[in-house]
Amino acid sequence: MRVQGRFDKSKNFRIPKPRYEETKRALTSLGGLQALLHVFTSGPLAEDFKSCLPEEGSNRSFGSYQLGILLIASLLSGHDSIDDIVEFDDEDLLEELFKGEIPTPKTMGNFLRKFSEKNISDLKKFMTKLGYTLRDHVRRVHPHKGDEKPYFKIDGTVHEQSGRQMEGAGWLKISGGESKFGYASQTIFDELGFCFSGELLNSENPKGNAVQILDQVLAPLRGEKIENPFEKVAHVSGDSAYLNQDFITSCQSHHASFTISAPKTINWHEHLDTREWTAWNYSEEQIKKLKRRKQTPSECYVSRWHWSPGYSKGTLQFPVIIKKEWRSDEVFGQECGSFHYHAVVTNEDLARRTYQSVIEAYRPRADVENMIKEFKLGLDAKHLPCQKKSANEVYFLFVLIAQNLVRWAAILEQPDKPHFSKKIRRKLIFSPALVLKGSRQLTLKVKIKFKREVERFLEAWGSEPVTIPLYFSTA
Repeated sequence: MRVQGRFDKSKNFRIPKPRYEETKRALTSLGGLQALLHVFTSGPLAEDFKSCLPEEGSNRSFGSYQLGILLIASLLSGHDSIDDIVEFDDEDLLEELFKGEIPTPKTMGNFLRKFSEKNISDLKKFMTKLGYTLRDHVRRVHPHKGDEKPYFKIDGTVHEQSGRQMEGAGWLKISGGESKFGYASQTIFDELGFCFSGELLNSENPKGNAVQILDQVLAPLRGEKIENPFEKVAHVSGDSAYLNQDFITSCQSHHASFTISAPKTINWHEHLDTREWTAWNYSEEQIKKLKRRKQTPSECYVSRWHWSPGYSKGTLQFPVIIKKEWRSDEVFGQECGSFHYHAVVTNEDLARRTYQSVIEAYRPRADVENMIKEFKLGLDAKHLPCQKKSANEVYFLFVLIAQNLVRWAAILEQPDKPHFSKKIRRKLIFSPALVLKGSRQLTLKVKIKFKREVERFLEAWGSEPVTIPLYFSTA
C-alpha cells in the first residue's frame, strides 16, 4: 500500500484507544499460585513446617503459620523484599485465600524477628527433610532423574548489602583480592538442584559450620550405611576450602565418598615431572561436539599422586587425581599454548574407578553456581531486608524453601530441561484468572493452555505418595 508515493510500513496497523470499565468481579494475575501453595500445605510437610514457627505472640489476627505461608507466596510471586507484600492488597485471590487479611511489611518484619535460635535450628532441619522429600518424589515420578546415590555439592557466596548498620554484616574478601560489605552464606544442593541445608553467616565467621550442616544432611542416610556397610551412601564435593580434617572426617564417618579440589598448598604441583601420565579418552559424542564447533580434541592426560594429611601423621593417604590439558594461546593459536593443571583429592575406590571418571564426576559440581545464582537473582536473596541478623537468616531460609518448590515444579513440568524461576513463574504462576466463589468451592477461570499445565503439575503431585523421612523431629 502506497501513501503519498511511499510504502506504508504500518500496513494499517493501529493500537486503538483503550476503553476501561469497572468491575466488581474478583480478578487475579496469579492464577497458578494457589496450586503450589496447596501442594506445600496439603501434605505431612505442613505439620513439620508449623512446628518450626514461633509462638503466636501479639500478631493479633495473623498466626505464624499464615504469615509463613504468605511469605512463601510472596517469594514465589517474585517479590524482592517484604515491602512488596503490599502488592497483594490488590490481588483478590490472595485476599480470598487469606480471608481478606494481608499484613503490612512491618508485621512481616516482626514475624521474622520473633524466630528464636531453636526456631531457626528447627527450620534448618526442616530444609533437610524438605530436600529428601522432594527428591524422593521426583525420582518416583521420573525414575531417570538423579543419581541412585545423592551427589551433594557444598559452596558459599557473598550477599552484598548497602546498610552499614546491619547486624553481623562486614567486609568480606572475595576472589581477586576484592572486598564486599555484607553477609556470607553456605548451602548444600544435590545433583537435582534441591537445597538440603543453608546458613547465613556474619562477617566474623564467613566460613561457617560446614561440618555441622553436612552432618545434618548425611544423617538420614545412616540406615543405608548399616544395611550396606561396604557401599558408599552418598557423594560430596566442594572447593579447596573444604579440604580439612573435620570435613574429611565427617564424610568418612557417614560413609560418603568425596571429591575436593586440591589446593597447591598440599604441593601436588611439585611432583608433576615424576608422574606417569595416561592419555585422556575422548568419547565419540565429545569428538562430534568438538567437530560441530570446528575444534579438535586438545592434548590431555591424567595421573595420580598420593597426599598424606598432616593431622594423620602418615597413617592416612588420599589419592590426588591430576588433569593436564593443553590450552592454546588466544592470540598465537594452538602451537603457542601451554599445559594447564587441575587436581582433586578423593577417597573413591580407584580399583573400581578410572582417573578420568573421577575428574569427570567432579565437573557437575559447577552446577551449584547456577543454584546460587538462582536464589540470589531469581528470588533476590542477594539483598536481605532486615537489620537484625537472625531475621535475615530466617528470610534466607524461606527463600531456599521457595526455591525448592520452584525447582520441584520445574522438574515435574519439564524433567529433561527444567527451567528456573523466571520462566516457571510465567508458565505456572503468572496467569490472569477470574476468581469465583460459591457452594464452599473456590474456582479460578483461566486460559485452556494454562489450565492444562497446572493440571499436569497437580497430577504429578498425586501420582505417587510422598515419602516423608522419619529421621528428623522438630518438636
